[in-house]
Amino acid sequence: MPSTIEGVVLFLAFFVGVPAIAALIGYAAWMGKPKNWDRSTFWTAFVASTIASGFLMVFAQRMEADVRTLLYLAQIALFGLGVLLFGVAGGCFVGVFTYQRGRGPVWRGATPRDEHSVDNVQSKHHADD
Repeated sequence: MPSTIEGVVLFLAFFVGVPAIAALIGYAAWMGKPKNWDRSTFWTAFVASTIASGFLMVFAQRMEADVRTLLYLAQIALFGLGVLLFGVAGGCFVGVFTYQRGRGPVWRGATPRDEHSVDNVQSKHHADD
C-alpha cells in the first residue's frame, strides 16, 4: 500500500508533469520544431515511447522491492523514467495533430510565411498558363 507521500508524488507526476511535458512537445511541434521531423516521425516516436513507457512502469511495479534495499531506488528510478516517457508519448501524440511542416501557426497569422518556402512555390506549368 503506497504511503501518502508516494500518492502525492504519483498524482503530481501524472496530472502535472506528464501534461506539462506533453504541452511543451506539442507546442514545439506546432512551431515546426525539430525541423527535420514530420508527422510520421512524431507518430513513430509516439508508438516507441508508449511501448517503452508501458514496459518500464509495469516492470517497476512488478519488482516488489523492499524499501530498505537499494533495489527500491532502482524501482523508483525506472518508474520515474516510465512516467517521463509517458509524457513524451503524449507530446508526440499531440504533435501528430499540431505539426505544421515547419511553418508554425500560419493559419492564425502569428507567423509570417517565408518567401522562400516550398509552400509558396507554384508549379511552372501553372505559371506559364
